[in-house]
Amino acid sequence: MDKSINGKYDLTKEVVLLVDKGIHKIYWVGTTSEKALRSNIYLIIDSEEGIIIDCGARTEFQQTLNRVKQVLPPSKVTKIFANHQDPDVTASMIDWLELNPQITIITSPMINVLINHYIEDGKRYNFHNTEIEPTLKLKSGAVLEFIPSPFMHSPGAVTIYNQYTKTLFSGDIWSAISLEWNLVLDYEFEEHIDNMDMFHQGYISSNKACRYFLYLLKDKDIDHIMPQHGSIITQRNLNSAFKYIRDLKCGIDNFKDYSNEDLDFIT
Repeated sequence: MDKSINGKYDLTKEVVLLVDKGIHKIYWVGTTSEKALRSNIYLIIDSEEGIIIDCGARTEFQQTLNRVKQVLPPSKVTKIFANHQDPDVTASMIDWLELNPQITIITSPMINVLINHYIEDGKRYNFHNTEIEPTLKLKSGAVLEFIPSPFMHSPGAVTIYNQYTKTLFSGDIWSAISLEWNLVLDYEFEEHIDNMDMFHQGYISSNKACRYFLYLLKDKDIDHIMPQHGSIITQRNLNSAFKYIRDLKCGIDNFKDYSNEDLDFIT
């Protein structure tokens, strides 16, 4: 994948082919909202089976569905992955389950407790528990590995490492907020930091959480980082991206420490 993708597709209409491994492909089926915080939604097609990564808001469902239809009958979508519970990331699971009640939702048990609130009382869905089953082998032989990313920003958040394509679906990590946007980062990483800071400093909990997540990636061979918001990061910027998270001061890192003396009203 390279920056030529940015000029190859009409993002207002087209599905975007990001990675092509024959019977295993990754597409962008996201939204082109004018809001600074727009959603990247990804579709894995593996041997005619569709897996949606972070299905997005209900207001974005029709746009995403129209893109999926360009490459796959919606009835072939059998799984939806949810990094965390927020409505911009997961709420349209309701609409997908209405299309196909047999869809399996893949997420952590902590997130599953919360997204259950999108569903009417008495209704159920198939659930793949990423803690009990931390990998998923697809028909092609490709393996998806579910890597926890606690407190980045949700305590139950989980990411996906696609071993076959060396792709990390990173959720909110490496996300960015910007009115001006390219699907693939095509300028120097340092110029992208302000856009990431706007997101990370408010949504990611602490540097300690950042370093724990990076430690879980130490043995992973990664070619692409695909976040929920902002631009996809390619191999040439990977080391800079890792350094950014390693050194990030965010969330409670910016809180002042208060001693017992400061809280002397507690007896």
